[in-house]
Amino acid sequence: MGIFVNYSSNIFPGITSVPTTIVTANTHVILINSINVCNLGTENIRVNLQKLRTQITPVTITYVNQFEIQTYSTVDIVAELGIQIYLQYSATPSISDSLICFSNGYTQKFDCEVTYTILNELPN
Repeated sequence: MGIFVNYSSNIFPGITSVPTTIVTANTHVILINSINVCNLGTENIRVNLQKLRTQITPVTITYVNQFEIQTYSTVDIVAELGIQIYLQYSATPSISDSLICFSNGYTQKFDCEVTYTILNELPN
């Protein structure tokens, strides 16, 4: 018997309008469990979440566009919106997905933690 899944998390303090990669599938497929965002400011902020697929021709899609988070609030975007996010990985053909998070302005600052499950291959 082997370990079929691994659980992990990444934390990112002080994300602003600069697009920040919060997780990348670079060895296995990943299931996103939660994306907890904490608004650190005195004004409501709008958070954006995109998926970048690196392949022969890179493609970006938007998962969340301008999701509003109230002042000094923490929200799990995955639970709040009821979305499922899988990040694909394949060696052949070469495919690797990443999640990118950012706000609508440099003064809209937030902390972010993404928790995820790495789906390891099953034995043959």
